Amino acid sequence: METANKIWDTIWSNIVLTFGIAISLFGLFFILGLLLYLFARFSRTTFAKSIGPKAEIFITAWIGTPIHELGHAFFCLIFGHKIKSLKLFTPNSKDGTLGVVEHSYNKKNLYHQIGNFFIGIGPIIFGSLIIYCLLFFLFPGGKQIIEMLKSDSYAIHNAEAGLINYLTMIFSGLWTIVRALFAPENLHNWQFWVFLFITMAIATHMELSPADLKQTGIGFVFIFILMFIITLIYSLVFKEEKNILLYSMPLIASLNQILFFTLMLSIIYFAVTYIVIAFFYLIIKQKIINPFTRK
Repeated sequence: METANKIWDTIWSNIVLTFGIAISLFGLFFILGLLLYLFARFSRTTFAKSIGPKAEIFITAWIGTPIHELGHAFFCLIFGHKIKSLKLFTPNSKDGTLGVVEHSYNKKNLYHQIGNFFIGIGPIIFGSLIIYCLLFFLFPGGKQIIEMLKSDSYAIHNAEAGLINYLTMIFSGLWTIVRALFAPENLHNWQFWVFLFITMAIATHMELSPADLKQTGIGFVFIFILMFIITLIYSLVFKEEKNILLYSMPLIASLNQILFFTLMLSIIYFAVTYIVIAFFYLIIKQKIINPFTRK
């Protein structure tokens, strides 16, 4: 009986530990993804209730939607899913979708099931990679900003544990990057404005739709099981060592900083478009647009 209790205590403690690690690695990631979805929907609702739904297509969707769908397709290929149909940009589709990736997989294949998680969040990861590339190749001084991201990420990794401390360091690093991006000398550079427009277009379409979240949830169950097995083995073999899964924190921290930046752009895009459109709509129609409901 005592042995059984020890086994159960070990299993339970590692379940709790795995849950905590999962929240540390992915919790903020999902919250940011949900906020991106909400502000993107607010922007589209503003256009739909005033100028018309097609107006937003001509402003950002023609750039953002293909990046979004390529994010899904990219991870379909990596995780061995068969792509049945790939439509990067179909603004005239009857069901209202702007693009679609249809894929199939073997439900008995663990690798395929884990792939569902990454396919679901693909637009966020792929969009962040594109923004990294834009920083490196297009933005003046982008290489220095990337070095800032790396430095901040490792500082976060080596800092004391705690959600407040983690968020404080992320926001501190983000503020440093924002000041570097919007430096006065950049405002006179055409590359800055091109970078800002393309990044904003990508940011407003990086959101995770309910369908994406559903697919992500399926894959996350299998990832959690795998994380638990790794945590259990690691805790038994290396009792006093830092969990190996936490060594991915620098990468996650960099991604979260990019997501905070894209969320900021998405909020700015919504605020500017709403203020401008709502002002003229109020004068012409004498009505106030409610961007938070679709009716």
